[in-house]
Amino acid sequence: MGSSPLTGWLGDHLDLRWNPGESGGSQHQVLVISNRREVAVIPDGSPLLWSPEVAKATGQLLTLVGTLDQTTYYAIALDEVPKGARFEPLRPVLIGLQSTQFLPLSAAMQRLDFVREHQFCGQCGHPTVASATDRGLTCVQCNLSVYPRISPCVIVLITRGNEVLLARSPRFVDGMYSTLAGFVEAGESAEHACHREIFEEVGVAIHNLRYQGSQSWPFKHSLMLGYRAEWLSGDITVDGVEIVDAKWFSIDKLPKLPPNASISRGMIEAYRQERGLV
Repeated sequence: MGSSPLTGWLGDHLDLRWNPGESGGSQHQVLVISNRREVAVIPDGSPLLWSPEVAKATGQLLTLVGTLDQTTYYAIALDEVPKGARFEPLRPVLIGLQSTQFLPLSAAMQRLDFVREHQFCGQCGHPTVASATDRGLTCVQCNLSVYPRISPCVIVLITRGNEVLLARSPRFVDGMYSTLAGFVEAGESAEHACHREIFEEVGVAIHNLRYQGSQSWPFKHSLMLGYRAEWLSGDITVDGVEIVDAKWFSIDKLPKLPPNASISRGMIEAYRQERGLV
């Protein structure tokens, strides 16, 4: 691999002009989200897009999301499904999208989560209001400012020649294995988290850690930091709780993998390509 990070998964928007929290577009569209974190979609499965005028007629507040190229996106949260649409879970909707749709929907979900979860100040309990100067919320009493939470999470592809180490979480669909991941803890670097998480989850040591790229992932507000590492030592051991199984797989005989939309799948496919299998 060269020195440049890999790209190609959803949210890789190096060729798109995405401005979070800005409203300078010549067109305006509103994404409709349920208060259960579901997405309103039209019959063909794509996200429902309303004009601001239609959205305002519901009586609910519009939340500014950002501007992609020349379209400014807002989001609205509703309890009842709009006529002619249906609510669908976020994950299957997201993985079926292109980056131009993924970006505003992912950001909309995270922005609505933030507004809903920070209606009151965590320091004094008084209401918060939108900041007049930035993208945060400010307490009306003590002036504490809060901002949308971003939780860095490392995700690591471990290789050993033509083999990759993949694991199963108990929440995965039947038969699916993926790369290992874990959240960065307070006080540690992303690289330290890679070594710690891998040892905690499967009991092996790694080396030659190399950054691959990142992906925003709204479950709930993760920023996935992708790395590749080589196996150094140790035999696989799992705790049966966070990880229920982990194995070495030959890259020409892999199990069911995460969808192409994910950074995990992107890193696996990039490695297969390097080894001449794609």
